[in-house]
Amino acid sequence: MTPSVADQTSTLAKDWRRHTDPPGLWVAVVIGSLSLHLIAFWLILSYQSSLLRRQQSQAAIPIEIVEIAPQPKSTIKPRVKVQPATSPPKSVPSKPLSSNQKLPVTTKPTATNTEEKNAVAIAQQRQQELAVQKQRELAAQQRQQELAAQKQRELAAQQRQQQLAAQKQRELAAQQRQQELAAQKQRELAAQQRQQQLAEQQRQRELAEQQRQPELASQSPQGGQEKLPPPPTPHSSGGLFARWVPLSEAEQRGIPSRSPIPEDLKLAEHIGTNEKKVESIYINSNLDLPVVEFLVSLVIDNTGKFIEADVIDPAIPKAQRSDYEQYANDVFQGEKFQPAYYPDGRTPPELTNRFVRLRIERQ
Repeated sequence: MTPSVADQTSTLAKDWRRHTDPPGLWVAVVIGSLSLHLIAFWLILSYQSSLLRRQQSQAAIPIEIVEIAPQPKSTIKPRVKVQPATSPPKSVPSKPLSSNQKLPVTTKPTATNTEEKNAVAIAQQRQQELAVQKQRELAAQQRQQELAAQKQRELAAQQRQQQLAAQKQRELAAQQRQQELAAQKQRELAAQQRQQQLAEQQRQRELAEQQRQPELASQSPQGGQEKLPPPPTPHSSGGLFARWVPLSEAEQRGIPSRSPIPEDLKLAEHIGTNEKKVESIYINSNLDLPVVEFLVSLVIDNTGKFIEADVIDPAIPKAQRSDYEQYANDVFQGEKFQPAYYPDGRTPPELTNRFVRLRIERQ
């Protein structure tokens, strides 16, 4: 007797209920899924690390690695297409799976791949921007260093020029000083020669006068001529008398001369009284000088010694200046002066001029 359709359906349902999957199958499925995910993450990380190593090897400058926080996962859910409702399919009796068959494993596409790629691209762009910015900063620093070095070179050149100018000024000052010293030495030699000549002339005149005196004394008066009086002696009454007044520094600086007075130089000053009796026999007997006041330039050395006197008064005729100069030299011969000096202690010139107004008087 053949079984009915109802009996066959009940028998299939009983067989389906009795079939169960082994637990090991599900454990294997879960482990496989985890393994695949771990392998995918490991590949992504190795790819990122290889990119970073490649960029670091290619870059010629150091690059700072900036850690970027992971972006939050997008909460946008994929759209689900709604299929139109259709008539329910006919129930088809499913065949029981054998124990050797396995369920198909389906892998869902992960959304982290796109996010990680975006993060890598952003990190690369950020590193490139940092590298470009670093290059600009280095270029700016190099430019500043070049400008600083150029400025230092300019300052060094200016200092060198100033030093050369100062050295040239010192050399010119030294040359001028040497020229002044040579001129002063020449004037001193000329003054000494002039003094020697004057002293020799005066000595010869005095000798001639002494030789004439015995002859005049031995001669007796003849005819209606009277006996000549003896020449005046230094101790006799009468004779020439000299008084002088030194000019102030302002007045002396205002008078043009061949040797201008250096700045800040204190002029020589006479030591003692400003009057003197002329006791020279020759001057008292032979020089017929009127009572007059005239300007005289006295040459004084750096020890305070009188060297010579020059008449610089334009009112004195040139033909008579030699007599006035002889008179002035006799007046100031042996006089002492306080030498010229600088207040700051510098070395004064060897020879200086001191202007005085000399007055001739008779007693």
